[in-house]
Amino acid sequence: MTETHEVHGVMEAEEYDRLIRAIVPSQPLLLATIIDYLPPHPRRVLELGCGTGILTAMIRQECPDAEITGIDLSPEMLKAAAAKPDLTGVEFLEQDLRDAWPTDRYDAIVTSLCLHHVPQDDRTVVARRALQALSPGGRLICGDIFRAEDDWEEQVQREIWCRGMKRGGASDDVIRGMIAQRDKHSPEFTSVSWFRDMLVELGFGRAVVPFTSGFVALVVGFAGEFHEGLIRENTGFPGRVYGTDKKHDGSGD
Repeated sequence: MTETHEVHGVMEAEEYDRLIRAIVPSQPLLLATIIDYLPPHPRRVLELGCGTGILTAMIRQECPDAEITGIDLSPEMLKAAAAKPDLTGVEFLEQDLRDAWPTDRYDAIVTSLCLHHVPQDDRTVVARRALQALSPGGRLICGDIFRAEDDWEEQVQREIWCRGMKRGGASDDVIRGMIAQRDKHSPEFTSVSWFRDMLVELGFGRAVVPFTSGFVALVVGFAGEFHEGLIRENTGFPGRVYGTDKKHDGSGD
């Protein structure tokens, strides 16, 4: 979840769990939605940028029989994750997410608040590699920070974000640090629509955006076509996919 021991320019590993909900007020809803979009009964799950293991623990609780691998560049973050008793048995690897991953096939590749740390071209490389590493019917589940669609929306969302951080208990120094980081890096961010369309262009059968809140959004890419019959197979009930999604042929519903 971090490029170095310093997260977002204002937090280190020992502070991360305490402050992340303050600086990303929608984080609990984001993580809950990520869990909702995990495939049923996954055998292997890879988490990119696992940080201190907040999401990892939720995946373990939801999928107790899954083999879970977490990758992060920060040894401090990984040390904090490995020390959590509910993460015993999770494989943690200290490496850049752009380096080679384990050669296993995964039913889900998950990342939260991570990919915006790498350049745009590298995000495409990571997504392409995820498609190659997913089992048929697997899912890339990416929650991240995105660019607003225009300057007006940027200002509106920034005002709401600052109020949310203040309400969550973030200090003025932390808030200023977060704003400075966004000012520095926002030109490198992509929009939600760009990321969704990129997944489809790479070959994901579908890409859906089930959650947005301010600068935060969740994009899910399905490796292969996700259709009504699959919903019935997984749940026992008929159904179909609704929402903002894109097909591999470029059309929507």
